[in-house]
Amino acid sequence: MTRRLIFLLILVGLVLFPYGPLFPWSPLKPGYEQLHFNRADIYYPSGTQPDAAYRTVDDAIADAEKFHGVTMPRRVTVVLCQDWSDFTRYMPQIRGRAVAAVTLATGTVIYVTPKIREKGLDAGEFLRHELSHAALNQNQSLYHAYRLSQQQWFAEGMAVWFGHQRTYGTGAELEEYARAKDLWPLFDGSEQANMRLAYRAWRYFLDYTQAMSGRDPFLKLERGCMERPAECRDVYRGVYGQALQDGVMKFQAAIRAGAYVAKD
Repeated sequence: MTRRLIFLLILVGLVLFPYGPLFPWSPLKPGYEQLHFNRADIYYPSGTQPDAAYRTVDDAIADAEKFHGVTMPRRVTVVLCQDWSDFTRYMPQIRGRAVAAVTLATGTVIYVTPKIREKGLDAGEFLRHELSHAALNQNQSLYHAYRLSQQQWFAEGMAVWFGHQRTYGTGAELEEYARAKDLWPLFDGSEQANMRLAYRAWRYFLDYTQAMSGRDPFLKLERGCMERPAECRDVYRGVYGQALQDGVMKFQAAIRAGAYVAKD
């Protein structure tokens, strides 16, 4: 019985490492080639050429550190999944094909799905987006990293902002929406039909918040949300002396008055 159990464990390990969720830590990565940089490793399907944006990963990491005011002490592994089957084996907890890229809560592994290639999306935008998550996650516990991901208005807003992402639309489109409809439902979860619009709203709200009050208070917001992610709204109130909803309403009023321009 003991021998059978040991054999089974060895067999499971052999599957999990090169063909399953432990792929990034496997010494063997069948079907993939490697680009090695000072602060990151890029694994891409054999016989293909990765987008040139991935060769700028060291610079993007340095930019993420500066943007967030943190350091990233650990190397980052970026896996460009060959197909959806590979992604499903590496990340079995995620179903469907809606995800373009995802960062593990450790902040050390980024998976890029075939959606980037299939939709002709900007690889550089999504690399920077995920490195924003990685920068924060490397400075948090796994539990806090998970809880922060649930504060989408902050975590995704920061990532879209750092990524300079136009994938989710333009600032002009957000301004047009803000003149016609209330933005708060995009923050409180009652309007979930258009996540692309929500990503834009969150991004520009954070940009507005820093622009109006300065860098130091904004870093206090970031640190507070990292340390107490479940209380991120309370942290906002503590830093800015107003409820998040009031801040969003002022943001919308600034757009309507032309006092804030959502620049891409």
